[in-house]
Amino acid sequence: MKGYTFDGSTKDYLMRCNGFSCGLNMPDALEGEKRFCLPPYAKRMPFLVDEYPACPKTWMRSEGKIKSYFVAVEEGKGMWLDFNNNEYDQGHHVAVVVSIQGINPITGLPCKDAQLEQYIEECPKHKKKFGPDRFCKKCGYKWPKQNYLCTTGTPSGSFWLDGFKTAEGVVRQYILTQEKLKGVASNLIGNDRVFAIGVSFFLSKQKRPLIANSYSFNINPIAYGSPKYYSTSTPTIWTTPPDWSTGNGTISSPYYTCLSSITDDDEASSLYDDLGFTQICASSAGTGSSGSLLYDDLGFTQICASSAGTGSSGSFARNITPPLRQVSTKKLEVGAGAEISQIVYNDPEKLEYWHNDPEAIICVNYCIEKDAAKIIEAGHSPIKSHPEGFLKNVPVGNLETP
Repeated sequence: MKGYTFDGSTKDYLMRCNGFSCGLNMPDALEGEKRFCLPPYAKRMPFLVDEYPACPKTWMRSEGKIKSYFVAVEEGKGMWLDFNNNEYDQGHHVAVVVSIQGINPITGLPCKDAQLEQYIEECPKHKKKFGPDRFCKKCGYKWPKQNYLCTTGTPSGSFWLDGFKTAEGVVRQYILTQEKLKGVASNLIGNDRVFAIGVSFFLSKQKRPLIANSYSFNINPIAYGSPKYYSTSTPTIWTTPPDWSTGNGTISSPYYTCLSSITDDDEASSLYDDLGFTQICASSAGTGSSGSLLYDDLGFTQICASSAGTGSSGSFARNITPPLRQVSTKKLEVGAGAEISQIVYNDPEKLEYWHNDPEAIICVNYCIEKDAAKIIEAGHSPIKSHPEGFLKNVPVGNLETP
């Protein structure tokens, strides 16, 4: 995208909810038959869904203990999830249940309502007693001890997950692909899959022992200003749309271009900008004798009045303002790529050690960069909280005494 980057390496790339956090990395996909070491950091910038009105309606909005983000990704890249900051931000041990498109990447089981599970005696699929080392004869493989990651068993600094667990000490890298046949969830649960990632955080009932080292993090969040649009006539220059708050305005041709060569409806032409927005110049636009309609892909309509056909300037009056149209996003599956040497460490504690309900849930909606750019440039509406809180209607400060 021109003049924009989704790289989160110089920003706070962590998605946060109720004191918990998760970071999404998008390294190159590993290729080959050998077993690879861990891929590097490749941090991606998250955006809060609730602050971008053009986000698809199918994307979950934040509510209660759920916070919803979206992240721009690229087809053909790898992916891994970073939970390391939770080791130091919490006074308790932390367990994490991950859902990739609606399946658990450790067990392959559907993951609708996340909960902590351990498999000690019987196969959760067939309800038959395990053989040695949790081997299920019907499944044909050994089951993991649990369906979650946890700080009780994971060495410090290794609280992450790079892919789908296949064997002891081996995962297959998450790969972003458009091919439905390569998607893991597509093969396992079909149309019940979703195009999002869910991360549920659980706390231990008891506080964890104090650790000797202390950690600090430098957080530099970035603020995004008002939406900008490319001019149709000068696509390399950022321009700000006119202010329609008064209901009327005068705009010059860089914003909306009426082609003087258009003389009737049959010759109506579409103008495109670099972000994919369209204005349609309709009836009598070339003569200016009668008003013509200009539409854009965000659902706004303006009436083009006299002199619009000259191509130099035109007087516009706001006609209607329908709701902002949501951006349609390209669907990507998450496939299983090359083998990575990575251990999902067993939890030494029993389920009773943990709280039953999650403390926080982070929903990660992902889309290609082009679609993310359309969503962002369509408008940013930051959530504004009054700084005085419940005192907002109460006199505060150095009050004068009578």
